[in-house]
Amino acid sequence: MREKFVIDQAHTVIGFSARHLGISSVRGHFGKVEGWFEADREDLITATGEVEIDVTSITTNQEQRDGHLKSADFFEADKYPTLRFHLTGVERQNVEDYLILGDLTIKDVTKSITLNARFEGEVDSPFTPGAKVVGVTADGEINRMDYGLNWNGLAGVVPLASHNIKIHVEAELVASPVESAVS
Repeated sequence: MREKFVIDQAHTVIGFSARHLGISSVRGHFGKVEGWFEADREDLITATGEVEIDVTSITTNQEQRDGHLKSADFFEADKYPTLRFHLTGVERQNVEDYLILGDLTIKDVTKSITLNARFEGEVDSPFTPGAKVVGVTADGEINRMDYGLNWNGLAGVVPLASHNIKIHVEAELVASPVESAVS
């Protein structure tokens, strides 16, 4: 049975961290994310879906840094206001662990990525009869330079921000059966 899993924006965080000066981490997240996935739990490799992240909702709890991240040095939020993740499949590793396969688009660059995901549990939705609420966490890493996020700080010193960016997702998804077309 195919189900549609819709991201509950109020209970989902798309976070990231980067090394600063090679000695500490700066963490942030995107406050606005929308998306859905469709899959049959018995045949997850056929899963499809889309996630859109509003670049202007980025926050690192430091206004000047947030403005810099939105600028042409990084995301160019005026020109590219949305990050997109296109789900191409899910591979079950065991009862709780999965690989999420997809294409991430930042600016005008699309690259395939894999996220290590964990099924955190599921309960009946208290708000939508017949629906389930599913918890999922996922982690991965990208090289920001692959996506044209090339600002490197001051010449001749350790990069202010690492090239490798860790991604961490904590998501609640509302799952409902997909009604099949009747002939």
